[in-house]
Amino acid sequence: MRAALGVAAAVVAFALNPVQAQEATPRSGPEAAAQVALIEPATPSQTDVIRLKLHNVEDLRIPRDEQAVPNNAIPSSDADELKKQAQTEYLSAKLKKQADVVRKYVDLAWAEASKREHLNPELLIAIIKRESAFRPQVQSSYGAQGLMQVVRRWHRDKLRPSESLFDPEVNIRVGADVLEEYLELANGDLNTALRKYSGNARGYVNSILKDSRELARIGELAAAQAKLASRDIITQG
Repeated sequence: MRAALGVAAAVVAFALNPVQAQEATPRSGPEAAAQVALIEPATPSQTDVIRLKLHNVEDLRIPRDEQAVPNNAIPSSDADELKKQAQTEYLSAKLKKQADVVRKYVDLAWAEASKREHLNPELLIAIIKRESAFRPQVQSSYGAQGLMQVVRRWHRDKLRPSESLFDPEVNIRVGADVLEEYLELANGDLNTALRKYSGNARGYVNSILKDSRELARIGELAAAQAKLASRDIITQG
């Protein structure tokens, strides 16, 4: 599993900046995990996948060899961890933020989505990225607060008096509540719900859906690559 985590980190690091990934040296502290994979060179069977560029994520296709890997090659909890790690490294590089800070909010989004039937974590993460760029203390002139830019005066029923929308856990919970409410009002139409969430902001729906798909693809790619690595390790053993 340790080798699989390393391979997943290498996929993200190489795709974001192949030259830098080849030359980087391990660091201490929160960034050390992102460098682990660089110590372990990729095997020839992994090279083609690692060369895929994540900034062209819409063009990614999982190779046939990876599709053939049994679903139980990696426990689901480990697969989720690989997805979170890959999404964190991608967002950290894209937004130029510390990986440990981004990871905290990625974890909260995944935890909140796990409690809900119709919301996936990538959708919540995409909204956080668009609304606040992962800044929990941001506030708009209109009064929208926190990671998902919730307007307190409109959603007092979803908050206890002592709760603050600048608390990331509270904000993501309430933001998810708001989106679920809008989905119900829209009879499950996500486009309509997102338009209402944004106040009919231009281009908002397409942006959120594109980022959501991109994040999901990054996670799936990392998990699939780790499955392939796991199978290779078992075969070689």
